Amino acid sequence: MTGPDFSKIETAGCPAGDAGRDMILRMNREHGPLRAWGFAHIPVGRAVLDVGCGAGAALRELAELHPEAVLTGCDISPLAVETATSLNESYVKAGRMRFLRCGVPDLPFADGAFDTAFSVESLYFWPDQLAGLREIRRVLAPGGYFMTALEMVGGMMDERQLAIVAHLKMACPTRDELEALMVSAGFADVTVEFEPEHRWLCAAGRR
Repeated sequence: MTGPDFSKIETAGCPAGDAGRDMILRMNREHGPLRAWGFAHIPVGRAVLDVGCGAGAALRELAELHPEAVLTGCDISPLAVETATSLNESYVKAGRMRFLRCGVPDLPFADGAFDTAFSVESLYFWPDQLAGLREIRRVLAPGGYFMTALEMVGGMMDERQLAIVAHLKMACPTRDELEALMVSAGFADVTVEFEPEHRWLCAAGRR
């Protein structure tokens, strides 16, 4: 089996440079099915937060499906924020969408600011997953929902994925570990679903 080309994903945790731009644009194109599967697990409210937004495809999809929603994306990568803002220029100018450089566990938002929050393919890189989940719960309104969807699942990865995880020092929880994190962070009605065909994992919970 041919090993992964690490040069294309070296900055996956904080995309930068030409390789980082290529990677986040590729994620925009390729992660559509994963995002759609994740969104099927939660209702989408009027104020929405994407943690680790990358190039902003998820929020563009939600903007089209939920014209009443006001959407916020945050990412620690300046390149991601710049690219997402550019690709979603019409929504940004209309005041329906904004992108900020920030990340967990220090979100610059008031308690209860959002009805819905989600994170797709980001949790692996958080400096403290439990603290990050607690921070997201803080910025959710009572009754608000959070979802995270992942395609790198502890105990369910092939050799290529394992090589990527080891090289990038990613923290990929198992199904049970992710459920325990969600419960420890204080989420209620936690559900964790594994999709066997693609080996995807999705956790959802309510504030």
